[in-house]
Amino acid sequence: MSYTTTTSYGTWCNLVNQYSTSPDSDVLDYINGGDNDWQQLLEASGALDAIKSDYRDAIQAALPAGVSLCGDEFIGPAHPDDDEWDGYPVDDLGSIDIAACVEDIDLQEIVERNEVITLEEIGRFKLGSKAQNPSSAASQAMRRLGVKPIARCQIDGEGQVIAVFSQAEVDKALASRPGRGKRTDLLDTK
Repeated sequence: MSYTTTTSYGTWCNLVNQYSTSPDSDVLDYINGGDNDWQQLLEASGALDAIKSDYRDAIQAALPAGVSLCGDEFIGPAHPDDDEWDGYPVDDLGSIDIAACVEDIDLQEIVERNEVITLEEIGRFKLGSKAQNPSSAASQAMRRLGVKPIARCQIDGEGQVIAVFSQAEVDKALASRPGRGKRTDLLDTK
């Protein structure tokens, strides 16, 4: 069995973002630019944890094999082979340039992929309902399309429990539904 001695290459703060302590902090900074209700909805539904996890996965995928982000610290081989960093950006000394490896990761795309939406928002914005209670129409549409909520939560621990859906799943289901007046029973199923 072969063992490789590893060493610390540095922290997120000193290699990637001097104003942040970790990738999780970068996610929180990005999210904190939004509306309070949206922030609470992301946290209560578990979407915030999914965003953090997906961001860390994207960082790990951008790094060479053998280099890992552990907490807020980058760990890798103490004595890399001469060709270990082939195809990856390096600095003037030939060491892996971690900041350059991760700079093209699009946090906005990760947030959008994990975006959540409530029944009221589905009814008002996706279905265009002008009804006083658009949640009812949205609930029926989601049931017919087979879209299930990813969570049920309360904002601030007060008030009514609301169903929260994956926006990507809702958009996909709504895009695949037949248009008004189309006969789906006449489709050729061959």
